[in-house]
Amino acid sequence: MPLKSDQVTPEHSRTAILLFARTPKAEIQHKWLPKGELLYAQFNEHSQNLIRRSGIPFFHFSEKDQRGKNFGEKFANAIQEIFDSGYDRIISIGNDSPQLSHVEIRTAIQSLEDGIQVLGPSKDGGIYLLGLLRSEFDKQRFLEFSWGQRCLYGELKEFLALTPKNVHILPAFFDIDNSSDIPFLLRFSSFIPFGIIQLLQSLISRNKISEFGVILSEITPFNTPNSNKGSPVNFPILAQI
Repeated sequence: MPLKSDQVTPEHSRTAILLFARTPKAEIQHKWLPKGELLYAQFNEHSQNLIRRSGIPFFHFSEKDQRGKNFGEKFANAIQEIFDSGYDRIISIGNDSPQLSHVEIRTAIQSLEDGIQVLGPSKDGGIYLLGLLRSEFDKQRFLEFSWGQRCLYGELKEFLALTPKNVHILPAFFDIDNSSDIPFLLRFSSFIPFGIIQLLQSLISRNKISEFGVILSEITPFNTPNSNKGSPVNFPILAQI
């Protein structure tokens, strides 16, 4: 059942947020990071704080609640279950994009209320946010997307663009799937909660960070095996936005 906030207003009452994220203990079995359990605990807390700030009812589907044989099935089943409970709009986020802020959440809420679906692309070709309308959700088509591949964002963008009011594209963010991602993410420390920055900085030396002096538009990101957010399993290119 969703956890409802007393701040929910009538115009938002048919919108729900889906936090589709494993528990920290389960995350570190799939994504190895130094101090991984502590780091993902902070990531989960960050995502939950954003959700509570929005005042929108939400569902958290951890590995304990996810049903299906693969990521696509588990994700589609979670979305369908929320729609079946009576909601007309869903904003799905994960726990591995600490750049995500209340600004993107509020933008997604407003866009969906205006009948416009939403995509938040990750720099590795995956996504960090997906805003869906029940009237446009096609579960069978959803199962056919290339979850875990670098073409995922492009496929979703093309599909959502077929809807009457097109699709709203949010800024592209980095996510964290392994320790190689940390130096790139730290370039955006002014947009990330201080507690997460402190923890990330403790995992990598300043000298190591300086070795990653590259132009962001030329970055080819990293291997992200067994991710839980649709991130590529191969070495991806940047999402074309």
